[in-house]
Amino acid sequence: MLAPQGAHQELESVRILIVLFAITAVIFWRVVLRVTLMVTATVIVILLTSGAVAFFQGIHHIIK
Repeated sequence: MLAPQGAHQELESVRILIVLFAITAVIFWRVVLRVTLMVTATVIVILLTSGAVAFFQGIHHIIK
């Protein structure tokens, strides 16, 4: 017994929705990961720079 045409179209619509949801989820998490990595890298650079500045200021006071 064959399935009616309407059921096949509904099944295909559900498949399309699932695929679109999966693609959206993957893109969302890739963007979140990328932004998190950029923020982390920026914070590390800022902390290293401020640490280097404090280190050189300390050396400057020791040398004087």
